Amino acid sequence: MPQLSDSLATETRSLDSVPHAPDRAEPIGFLLRLAKALHTYGLPAYELENTMNGCAEALGYGIQCMSLPTSISLTLLPPNEKPQTFMIRVAPGEINMEKLRKTSAIAQLVIAGVLTSQDGAARLKKISLSKSEYPWWIIILSFAVASACIARIFSGGITEMLAASSVGLMVGTWVLVARFQPLVDHLLPSICAFTATLFAIMVHHYLHDIAISVVVISGIIILLPGLSLTIAMAELATQNMVSGTARLAGAATVFIQLAFGSALAVEIGKLLAFDIRGSEVSPVPLWSVWIAVSGAAISLVPLFEARKIDVTWFLLAALSAFTSVYFASMVLGASLGAFCGAIVIGLLAKWSSRLFLIPGAMIMMPGFIILVPGAVGYRSMMALVDKDILGGLQTAFEVAVIGIALVAGFLMSSMVPLPKDKPKDEY
Repeated sequence: MPQLSDSLATETRSLDSVPHAPDRAEPIGFLLRLAKALHTYGLPAYELENTMNGCAEALGYGIQCMSLPTSISLTLLPPNEKPQTFMIRVAPGEINMEKLRKTSAIAQLVIAGVLTSQDGAARLKKISLSKSEYPWWIIILSFAVASACIARIFSGGITEMLAASSVGLMVGTWVLVARFQPLVDHLLPSICAFTATLFAIMVHHYLHDIAISVVVISGIIILLPGLSLTIAMAELATQNMVSGTARLAGAATVFIQLAFGSALAVEIGKLLAFDIRGSEVSPVPLWSVWIAVSGAAISLVPLFEARKIDVTWFLLAALSAFTSVYFASMVLGASLGAFCGAIVIGLLAKWSSRLFLIPGAMIMMPGFIILVPGAVGYRSMMALVDKDILGGLQTAFEVAVIGIALVAGFLMSSMVPLPKDKPKDEY
């Protein structure tokens, strides 16, 4: 079996630098690079496998594809030749909406017969070499704005919003450092949770009474693997058992790291005789929450590496998700509210993709950030750390129920058939 894998230190390098790898101009070389690109830019396993099946069929190849969080296995069956099996070692990449949009468009053009594999491979190379249009300070500022807005959504006051934005600046800085320091990258959840918790405790002790839990959760909200948890459950529901199980274990590991970092900071706070209980939050005006949801959606655009003109779709997705969940939860409860929200986001993604030719992920990603139960999962782990076994298990059950409701709503929306136009080459 040809092994196109690298060491952990070099797993993200281009296949062009791997000895004896198929040339990118060949159909097989194009398929391998397309699979790696789609995985790196954040496409779930079930969508990646469907896309690869369509591309291989359009190029006259049979294919068996299995996508895992850290590897892709492809068995290609060329016409009148022996099958060839390849394994590509990949690292779970950060979501890059613009690169995903362009890569998905290339795949659809190949499937439609508009684009050859040689032209597709050249375009993939150009996409991989493109730089982010957002400077580093915009990324860090986006973390701060998102954290402040989430604090308001959690009913935090002005003090909580300021503290959460400060934590967001720290977390954003750590995220950028982790891109160049592998050790920091592996310990990133623990480091950020420790920094956020200790900072919130010190602000509460020295400066002003704040709701420590609101500040901490809001500050690390981008790191919470709620989206990964939901994707994992969706993969399990679509019979991608191995990928779903691996992604579920990965999400659990991140929750454990976050809980460990916060627990360590709490113990240090106790040793220093700090007050670690924090104050309670009071209800805030609903209009301010709407503004906060809009601000959070706008701040996600640079974090997801989307185009500036896509801010409208991010706002539409976030506001639709929050509106549907808010009103549905008042009548049906939290779980069915999440179910209704997932249906709304799923249908909105399908109709937007059909009418405006944008990737469904443009709606799904920001919408599910509002819906996913990441904050609840973090509270569950912290309850277990505090030896509140019953409370932790009860909260964990709530996470599972909400996650199942989200996946059920998503699958319900996917049952609505929509005709597809022939894709246009707008590259």
